[in-house]
Amino acid sequence: MEQYFDAATDGILFLDAEYCITFLNRRAQEILAPSGDVLGENLFEKYPATVCEGSPYVEAYKRSMELRVPGDFEAYYPDPLNMWFRVQSYPNDGGIMIFFRDITEEKIARESLQRKTEETQRQHAELETIYGTAPIGLALFDTKDYRYLRLNDRQAAFFGLKPEQIVGRTLTEMAPIEGLKELFDQVMRGEPVINYPLEGTLVTDPNDYRYWTVSYFPVYAPDGSIQAITAASLEITQQRKAELALIQSEKLAAVGRLASSIAHEINNPLEAVTNLLYLAENSDDPVHMRQFIRTAEVELRRVSAIASQTLRFHKQASNPQAITATALLESVVSIFQGRILNCGVDVIERFRAATPVRCFEGEIRQVLSNLVSNALDAATPHSRPPGRLLLRSREATHWPTGERGIIITIADTGAGMTPQTLAKLFNPFFTTKGVTGTGLGLWVSKEIVDRHRGRLRVRSSQSPEHRGTVFSLFLPFDAVVR
Repeated sequence: MEQYFDAATDGILFLDAEYCITFLNRRAQEILAPSGDVLGENLFEKYPATVCEGSPYVEAYKRSMELRVPGDFEAYYPDPLNMWFRVQSYPNDGGIMIFFRDITEEKIARESLQRKTEETQRQHAELETIYGTAPIGLALFDTKDYRYLRLNDRQAAFFGLKPEQIVGRTLTEMAPIEGLKELFDQVMRGEPVINYPLEGTLVTDPNDYRYWTVSYFPVYAPDGSIQAITAASLEITQQRKAELALIQSEKLAAVGRLASSIAHEINNPLEAVTNLLYLAENSDDPVHMRQFIRTAEVELRRVSAIASQTLRFHKQASNPQAITATALLESVVSIFQGRILNCGVDVIERFRAATPVRCFEGEIRQVLSNLVSNALDAATPHSRPPGRLLLRSREATHWPTGERGIIITIADTGAGMTPQTLAKLFNPFFTTKGVTGTGLGLWVSKEIVDRHRGRLRVRSSQSPEHRGTVFSLFLPFDAVVR
């Protein structure tokens, strides 16, 4: 019988009624007494750690010994073994028989797996909480028909519905926005869409025009194929409407700023026409009469030209137009001609850009008008030598992108700006003109230039040798393609 016990992989030992060890098999000897004989020793005296408070050994062994009830438990055996055991105790003739198995590695692996499982569950719960409470719309789409697989409450709120009312419906069914499907087709080619400005209406409220910033990314399977598309959407309708209102406000302010200049420009030729018609009416010489009328006609053409320039200035074409830098600058300068004369500012022009740029000329005129107006405000009036307004244009390459276009430079010899002012120059509502400024001109100008894929840069100096400010506007030849 002993040889069968020695062949077992579990440790086996027998205890008599006094809890003294009467037998150990080979495995029990290897674990409990590798360097000596423990036969006849009291188990609890030999291994006192087993009788510490809360130890499962004593209770289980006594139940088996005294109540003749089998025991089965897992317990940690501290120093000197530092091992976990699976222990089973059975009543035997006048004592008990104990089977124990080393489960230390199994226990460590099980606890590690449990910790990983708990960590995974915690992370999953965190992700679900973030997904559900995120302030932006989140959604997952399939790759076949672009159907909603899941979405959070914020995404569903765009439609005024609950997530379960949207799952299974297609993208274009819920958001029939032109170009939206093509964006998803782009993602299916492995090209993410990042911070794209999207605008349009939703099926649940077709009369409410809305704006979003969206990002779409492919979700890859282990084999490298795209198995889904994830979407993040932030609605900016209120912000965009506020921006549009500010832009419209700035346009109205620009009209007001031009009103005095236009009135002065029109008033002079109208006064001349009045005088010429009076002279013609009271002249008896037909030759002089015709001369007065022809001169009056020239003055009226001047009025017509000013009115035409003003209309073109604020007219917004539905399609971009090709126009040269010279035409843009000359039309703007003509509007400010009276103000230039009153300020005593010398205008120095050098226009070398002959290739037209394709743009929305009304918007670019607004930008140039704002820059010229600011330059006239900065130039010192009636100084000796007089203040100067320098207008330049040339063809150039924007080296970061290699794109060809034109550069328009508007410079003044004013007092210049501090670094603190330059840092805030394009912020909305920032102005150095007090109650006479809105603080929107340069902000709106920057928005317009960005929409034309252009760059608006500024440098300024307050040193006596090089005092003044220079604005440089770069526009690619195909600034707008619509």
